[in-house]
Amino acid sequence: MESEFVSCHLHHWIDLIFGYKQRGPEAIRAVNVFYYLTYEGAVNLDTITNPTDRAAIETQIRNFGQAPSQLLTEPHPPRNSAMTLVRKIQNRSLFMISILF
Repeated sequence: MESEFVSCHLHHWIDLIFGYKQRGPEAIRAVNVFYYLTYEGAVNLDTITNPTDRAAIETQIRNFGQAPSQLLTEPHPPRNSAMTLVRKIQNRSLFMISILF
């Protein structure tokens, strides 16, 4: 988990699990959509009075699991790493070469 590659891409994972790609249109675009009962707040168990319905929903939640709370609504910034800096230097060098020619 401490490799440069992982450090450069960790923000994408954070966006999927805790961030803006967890729900809504961005989740659909990222193919990161799960069964509706897995999301926090999808159903209020206290309002379900029928014990059979409540047990069925609780069982579904246990079987499917639950997504973590969504903590971020904006993209998480990438970590500054050696790979990111090398890519920026390469892009800048290519730009400078294109200006010269």
